[in-house]
Amino acid sequence: MLRGMIRPTILFLLVTPLLAQWSNYPSKRIPMKDGKPDLTAAAPRTAWDAPDFSGVWDNVRVRPPAGNGIPPPVNGPAPAPPPPPASGPPVATFANIAAGMKGGAPLQPWAAELIKQRRASNSKDNPDALCLPMGLMQFNTHSQPRKIIQTPDMIVIIYEPNSGLRQIYLDGRTLPGPEADAWWYGYSVGHWDGNELVVETVRMKDLQWLDIWGTPLTEDGEIIERFRRTNFGTLEIDVTIDDARAYTEPWTVRVNQRLLPNEELIEFICAENDQFTNYLTKAAVKP
Repeated sequence: MLRGMIRPTILFLLVTPLLAQWSNYPSKRIPMKDGKPDLTAAAPRTAWDAPDFSGVWDNVRVRPPAGNGIPPPVNGPAPAPPPPPASGPPVATFANIAAGMKGGAPLQPWAAELIKQRRASNSKDNPDALCLPMGLMQFNTHSQPRKIIQTPDMIVIIYEPNSGLRQIYLDGRTLPGPEADAWWYGYSVGHWDGNELVVETVRMKDLQWLDIWGTPLTEDGEIIERFRRTNFGTLEIDVTIDDARAYTEPWTVRVNQRLLPNEELIEFICAENDQFTNYLTKAAVKP
């Protein structure tokens, strides 16, 4: 098993029994049908008449038919690719966001070699394995949920894994230039294109990990996300990676999210009482 690859699954299993820490407090804003939340109802709008993305969302995971979504060892067979969507870009997976792309991501030679090196070291330097902030795509495809809080001038996304916190500015400011310090989450600004929210993010830390396999993003790259809520319970995010240093052309994948009605995030402090290293030692995990 792989250190960087099994940590998210182990942590998810550890926290699963704790999901019901708040007493049941159903939201009054959720439409009901036959006594149950109607997730197929029309997508809501805010008081200022914008699409409303508020809520707790869970990634719709795509798993190989006979596995649990964790890639095999480096020298093992490749996992089965996810089925193609009915329409739109291929669906990203937590392990490899380009798994659904024919031929994979359009990597520059050095980027392809970097992925090989990262996988050969069992992804031990993946930020998720070190209790550091993950790349945005790892956050988007993680098995633990995220909460979106929306105001007219800002969207805040709270990611349950590693207590991630992201700010998307909607107040008309422009993106900073290359002189800005690179950040873990970069700098995000958004604007509305009809019912879609277009978010541009730049100046993320160099050689960021976009997935467990180590698909890279350089500090000169940009991530463009198009958010749309197709009904009350469904959020689609089309994500374009535009990074001429790492890729021969821009490429796009999709992240599907489902609403978790009447649920809340749990507190997750990655480094607190971390038993992961002890687990590896006792289990004598081998590459």
